[in-house]
Amino acid sequence: MMRHAATLPCIVLMLTASACGTGPQATSDDEGIRFERNSEFQGPHLRVFLTLKDGTDVSVNTADDAVQTRPATTPIPGHQARDWTFVKDTGNGAAVAYALTSWDGDDPADYLMAGWWAQFPGQDETDLSFAESEQYAIVDGPEIDPAKPPELPVVGRAVYTGPAGGLYWYVPGSDWGADEGAYVVDEYVGAITLEADFAKGTLSGCIGCIGDLNTRRAHFGVFLGDEVLDVRAVAADYELRLGETALNPEGTFEAPNVTVRHPERTVTDSEGDWGGSMSNLPDSAGNPRLAAGFSSAIFEEADGSQGGFFGAFVGVSEDTWASGE
Repeated sequence: MMRHAATLPCIVLMLTASACGTGPQATSDDEGIRFERNSEFQGPHLRVFLTLKDGTDVSVNTADDAVQTRPATTPIPGHQARDWTFVKDTGNGAAVAYALTSWDGDDPADYLMAGWWAQFPGQDETDLSFAESEQYAIVDGPEIDPAKPPELPVVGRAVYTGPAGGLYWYVPGSDWGADEGAYVVDEYVGAITLEADFAKGTLSGCIGCIGDLNTRRAHFGVFLGDEVLDVRAVAADYELRLGETALNPEGTFEAPNVTVRHPERTVTDSEGDWGGSMSNLPDSAGNPRLAAGFSSAIFEEADGSQGGFFGAFVGVSEDTWASGE
């Protein structure tokens, strides 16, 4: 249904020199969100496809390209889930992809896929350099199909919660002693909370405000490697405040309105964007049963440290959680 793209190495330059930057996006050559289908699923067989920045069409599927699979935790009550890691030579370089798919066991056509694609142009899968890669976050499924928009309520509110995660980078400043200047890339995971005000036609939220935003090496060791610096723990406890944005009539939303906060670190500057789509399936209260999308943010701290987050989220309605649909 939609994807969001970034080239991580350029982000480091944004706050210091704006060497790559244009517009309000959090990443320098960001395409923004493209609202289009990116997957096909016939449980439990999955195909993920997208068009790269150079116009090349690429895809992976569970029959030919999966190197790892395992049961997963579904974000949707009543669903079952599985995730896959894919590695493939696409002809113009190696691709590493991760996809978690959640589906109704009685109706596999009711599915939601959230994943990540890293493309390594001109590189062999045995020797990958993350510094020379492109990253794409993907969320897709029939209920967020742009060709079948939801009918949004005109009154009332709804609260959504669920998982959020992706990649983060951090360059420690003077407070970190011997670690100053190290370039750290790792994964982050946390919880998102969203509140929709249908009367106003707005959505706002936060990643990391409820529960902790943590780091872990879970899915991307294939190209990030197994060795991590102790300084990676500095990504813990950040909050990504997702500012109020308008809900479009077709259920989509997108705005350059993300602020980074930390309870102990002094964030002197931050910017970012977020967006996505509401589900076209209603919960028992008549509200969209979920909101899915992307967030990205970059920030700078008082000691010169710089960092950024880029990932996806799925928030499920409070009514859906309560009813166990």
